[in-house]
Amino acid sequence: MPRTVSILTLFAAVVCACAPLGEEGTSLSRGDQAFARGDLEEALAEYRLAERQGARDAETMARIAHSYVALRRIDEAREYYGMAVGTDSTFADQAAADFAHLARLEQGAGDRFGMASAIQTAQTFRPGISLDDLALPLAQHYSEIGEHGRAVPFYQKTLTVLDPDSSPRILFEMAVAYDEIGDCESAVIFYEDYRSRLPRWRSERGEVDWRLGFCSFELAQLRRAEEDEQEALRHLETLLRIGEPRSHLARGYFEKGEILGLRGECEAALEAFMEVAVVDPSRNSPLVARAELRIDQIRFGPGAGFRRPRGEGVSCFPPPTQTGSGRSSGRPG
Repeated sequence: MPRTVSILTLFAAVVCACAPLGEEGTSLSRGDQAFARGDLEEALAEYRLAERQGARDAETMARIAHSYVALRRIDEAREYYGMAVGTDSTFADQAAADFAHLARLEQGAGDRFGMASAIQTAQTFRPGISLDDLALPLAQHYSEIGEHGRAVPFYQKTLTVLDPDSSPRILFEMAVAYDEIGDCESAVIFYEDYRSRLPRWRSERGEVDWRLGFCSFELAQLRRAEEDEQEALRHLETLLRIGEPRSHLARGYFEKGEILGLRGECEAALEAFMEVAVVDPSRNSPLVARAELRIDQIRFGPGAGFRRPRGEGVSCFPPPTQTGSGRSSGRPG
């Protein structure tokens, strides 16, 4: 940012022309000289002395704030720039430029907390200030500290300026951020995109598969609750195609069998129910028992005299019956 650098370089010279007369003026002059030779602590001491001597104008407050920025003391710099801008709003641009410059210094030093704090402060003085080059490290910082909701907009901004082919990992990071805030609908899109770019031998393929499969199962459950069986089936197919998480496969096949059976696709439903015992680790769980009951119902019906109606969309299962308590007993689970 050449303009920002020139503003920072000429800052001392500009405010020097505005120095008040008297003892505080002498302190400001000494502060400017100290700043020019790189003695930041000395410069700050002189500026603060001028403040105590009565110099409360915007220029003096900006000098103090600029010194705090140079010393990377964000909280004090924010306070004094706030006072400067409160008196003279034209200092808002200088404040935003100072904190944007500091954010890049902190990022270069590997201090993402400092970077994030500096960016937040810059945006208080100039909302919407463009910091595209810091969008990715800021998104990663928020993800690392668990603030995924704040990370998502910065990942979105990153993808507007960066080709995913140059760094596919960003797609996975963005998917995780969506996943962690409960937006599996968006997460699966980015999981699938990243997975399509990832060779099978890559170690992280396992984590991608697990997360994509888990999100797909969650979406299938949600769509079934909304009675959108087609979408539920689509998400279940993703889970079963990937084969992860393995702990969800038995339930996935059972849910698939239920949907297909209710739609009258009896052979396909039978195949799905038969897979439940194959993938269930225990081989004799209650879910396996429920699947075996469904298999018997499809093959033999509930007993003598039962005839399955024929026709498209007719359920493969017997009609529900009422127990003494008034509850249906024809559809397990």
